[in-house]
Amino acid sequence: MLITPFTPVPATGDAFVGRQGLVRNLRGRIARGEPLAVIGGPKLGKTSLVRTALHGLPDRTVIEVDLGADPSSRLDVDPGSIVVLENLDRVADSAIAPLLARVSMARPASLVVTGGHRLRTALGRSGTLAGVSFRVFPLSVLLDGETRRLIGRDPSPPLATWTGNHPYLTKLLLHYVEAEGYHRTLDDAVAAGRCQWESFVQRLAADVGEGPERRLLSYLIERGRPVNPALAQSDTGIRDIKAVADTLAYLGVISRWIRNEEATLFAGCRLLNDSVMAV
Repeated sequence: MLITPFTPVPATGDAFVGRQGLVRNLRGRIARGEPLAVIGGPKLGKTSLVRTALHGLPDRTVIEVDLGADPSSRLDVDPGSIVVLENLDRVADSAIAPLLARVSMARPASLVVTGGHRLRTALGRSGTLAGVSFRVFPLSVLLDGETRRLIGRDPSPPLATWTGNHPYLTKLLLHYVEAEGYHRTLDDAVAAGRCQWESFVQRLAADVGEGPERRLLSYLIERGRPVNPALAQSDTGIRDIKAVADTLAYLGVISRWIRNEEATLFAGCRLLNDSVMAV
């Protein structure tokens, strides 16, 4: 039977699950006019988070531009509006400064930008880009409880094992488990959705690169359980373990939580791990 492909859409309102504390933090800072940069890997929920944070603010014009769809997009910014520049890192390096300068000159009430690894690198440790100081908000995969709420029924630990609590991969497999009114096994759903998840995890693996991030990810995959960062640093010899783990976390390929009062790193996404180790 032909199954309709999964079509991801930004989640807002009742469809938005988890990250409520982050939503409140973003909303308050947007209301105060702070420039914000939301950093996260592909399909980790940047658009959903920003749109949910904007909901409930006093009436203001919101100008939202996806620069990934049109990097050369012309902006007409009204003074006092809230400007959201999605996928800012899809713009050529030489064009970012003039773009941000043009937006700043229009005196918006607030400026929010989103992007991935390239934007995080451009912001550096200071969070400043083209003279604008951004408050940086890196995303990560969902917490265990948030994934259970997203599933909306039996927590299904095997599903979380396949997806590593990544929101897009979780929704994708749920679609193929329950599409067309049937309830398929998880193995059947993984096979049916391969045409979509395989290209996505290959992109994630490519974003990891071949440097210390790949070394740490491979180490965590081989360990197969949550690992204390200090132990990971000792075993891998990676000097700046925090920066490397930060990159993997906001790409969405590992989780970094406090478990049993201990900081841990965990590569829990079997879809990605199998792809990485097969290379």
